[in-house]
Amino acid sequence: MNNRGFEAVWTDPLESHEGCPAAVALTNLIRCTDRLNAVRLADTALTDGSCLSHARCVWRGVTVLICAGELVSADGHLRRLENLRDDTFADVLSLLRAQHAKHVGDVAGTKELLKRVLSTSSSRSAREFAAPLLVEAHVTAGDLGAAETVADEYDFAELAATRPAVGPLLLAIRGSLHLAAGRPSMALADLLGCLRGPIAEVAAHSAVVRRRGMAALAAVADGRFELAAALAAEEEEAARGWGGLAYAGWAQYVRAMVAEPEVPSRLLTDAIDLLDFALSPAGLAATSYEQGVRLMTSGQDAAAREQLERAARMAGRIGNTKLADLADGMLRDLTQAERQASLTGQEGKIAELARAGYSNKQIAERLVLTVRTIEFHLSNVYRKLGISGRRALMAKPSKAP
Repeated sequence: MNNRGFEAVWTDPLESHEGCPAAVALTNLIRCTDRLNAVRLADTALTDGSCLSHARCVWRGVTVLICAGELVSADGHLRRLENLRDDTFADVLSLLRAQHAKHVGDVAGTKELLKRVLSTSSSRSAREFAAPLLVEAHVTAGDLGAAETVADEYDFAELAATRPAVGPLLLAIRGSLHLAAGRPSMALADLLGCLRGPIAEVAAHSAVVRRRGMAALAAVADGRFELAAALAAEEEEAARGWGGLAYAGWAQYVRAMVAEPEVPSRLLTDAIDLLDFALSPAGLAATSYEQGVRLMTSGQDAAAREQLERAARMAGRIGNTKLADLADGMLRDLTQAERQASLTGQEGKIAELARAGYSNKQIAERLVLTVRTIEFHLSNVYRKLGISGRRALMAKPSKAP
């Protein structure tokens, strides 16, 4: 293998050996065209002796397979190459393995690999490429504080100036961080900048492939609805041209966020099905949570529970404790609403009066019942609502009987 390691991947302008199938495969990825042929060519490159002697060809081939959702095939090729134990090639394989781990939902593994590259690699290029990928991994895990810390430590603007080929990737990842942190105008500026720039080989990454959709979400958050609709349509067209399930599911999610806000969405249902088939835990976590919240708001509690449970499960799998906690909180609210609905009419009246501050004696006089009867009904209310007593009852939001 090429002993220049990651430097061979990073170099711009890029070189290819004659007849390199990985180069054609990567061109298809960048243009979002002919996914099946791109996958075939990538597999060919990763079993071809001529390509396997070049770090760049390996990078191209595995990158295409990962972005195409061919994760089993990518894993097989990576294992075979890792078993060769070529130290000069270690950074290339570590960075590819980190990207593969993120796509299968092992975000903790992704962060571990990238931190190892940042702390131990002798290659400045590998470290500079690992930094934005670590930012992306932290954003995926919902740890925005850690993402901001890495982004501040590795100055993206300076890096883009010295490494222009990686500029689109830096903009795409910084844009996603701005969006997650609630800075939609800054996110939109970065993502539109990513759209304007040419995509070089080293920036062929899922964050760049999906840049139109991220820009659409930023435009919605920034109140630029016409722009958001146009970008969402472009993302859907690109997803159709590429043809992968995960990308198609992502495009449906984007369209739902733009065209069908707030209400339970058929587009979200389609997105969930596609992402489920594609085995995309990060995509499923976000999409199921969004649909679950919408279903709960519309009173479809059983369907909401199914989606929120899936969101909590997928968020836990990728290590996104923030999203998992949000989903669990919504599930607790659902459980509470179900318990509230189980109160009888009399129990509901007594609970509302107790919540309003009436004493047991005052409630008894108002409803023409004995104090003992009021105590009996309140005991049932506490049991059904899963609370310890009147103080907990009064802390709950009022609900008219």
